[in-house]
Amino acid sequence: MSKAYHPQTDGETERTNQVLQGYILTFVNYDQHDWYQLLPLAEHADNNSATNAHKMTPFFANYGFDPQTEWMKEREAHNPGETMYAQWMQDIHRQGKQTLENTRESMKKYYDRKGSEQPDMGVGDLVMSNAKNIRTKRPSKNLSPKLYGPFKVLEKKGSRAYT
Repeated sequence: MSKAYHPQTDGETERTNQVLQGYILTFVNYDQHDWYQLLPLAEHADNNSATNAHKMTPFFANYGFDPQTEWMKEREAHNPGETMYAQWMQDIHRQGKQTLENTRESMKKYYDRKGSEQPDMGVGDLVMSNAKNIRTKRPSKNLSPKLYGPFKVLEKKGSRAYT
């Protein structure tokens, strides 16, 4: 589940929404009243594009083949049943799972490089407070300080809450 202050937990959905918005904005008419009619085409285009995470399209991952999108071009009929379809699909899913695991490890490495453990603060320590959610009477937030303090810790209220 994602939270408002932790958007990285649901980045895949955010990215998908950006891509679909790009498709729709490209083809919507001037009055922008036909966007809902473009949703099936946008969904098809998104499901038929390979992802960086597992290097295959969602169609291929689910069905073992990509749908025909060049309608005017003749193609040789491909019957997935002539091969051992169940084994083939298991191999595709195993390959996709392994690639996703490699992607997860890569993303974890880059995320952990920036992340750090919370420092252990005790009563009486001096700390600086982040100015992100502090309102001031200054006209420009860009010219305001990023941190305020130092403030003395009076009590510890939980694992991450202090007075």
